[in-house]
Amino acid sequence: MTKPTELQADDATRRALDQQLYTLVGRPVREVRITRVRRNEGLRWVALVIGLNGKEVRLFDTGLHHAAAVILREAFPDADWSAAQDYTVRIGTLARRSTALPAGLRGGRR
Repeated sequence: MTKPTELQADDATRRALDQQLYTLVGRPVREVRITRVRRNEGLRWVALVIGLNGKEVRLFDTGLHHAAAVILREAFPDADWSAAQDYTVRIGTLARRSTALPAGLRGGRR
């Protein structure tokens, strides 16, 4: 069964996620980008948090990166968590991040 590439939170879930992320980060959040990284303890989900100004919100405690990712993983259990995901707070949408392959790797010209 293929996992959806985009999921939409209902209004109650969207509001709850907005509040949880605000509490975790300490300010309003526009977007959360979730990626899996290799750390000393193995693979771990982490989050890059984008504030309303479009800039990264620095999370100095690495536990906060993981906590933000866990909040979204629990809210969207049907997402394809084998891939990176982007959550847009305002509209409550979680979408699988797709990065275009550079032309040089596709056999095209650079």
